[in-house]
Formats: sequence, structure tokens, C-alpha cells
Amino acid sequence: MDRIFAWDDHQSRVVYRIPGHTHKDGREDSDLSPVWLPADESELPEGVSVEDLRKVTVKQ
Repeated sequence: MDRIFAWDDHQSRVVYRIPGHTHKDGREDSDLSPVWLPADESELPEGVSVEDLRKVTVKQ
């Protein structure tokens, strides 16, 4: 499963999503309804920094 990382500008943290993945709570991640999950900077792929990430606003 390929993760897509982004920067949550609302809570100032790294987040990720897995397109097409259905989570245990039944939510399905899609481009129209992304499911952003918290991540740690150490999980970013090699050579990618926070500055490289696109900004998103994750609503709780």
C-alpha cells in the first residue's frame, strides 16, 4: 500500500492517506473523500522533507 503524505496546516503535523483503502471503521479513502491519518516525520520516504509536502486542512 502506497501512502500519500501531506502537511496538515490546521494542526501543524504530517499526515498520510492510502487511496482505495477501507479502514476498520468502514471509511473508504478516495480522492473525493480522503481519510488523513497522523504520521511522524520519520515515516517520510527518504529524500522527502516536510517542506516538500503539499498542504491540506484535516477536519476532525
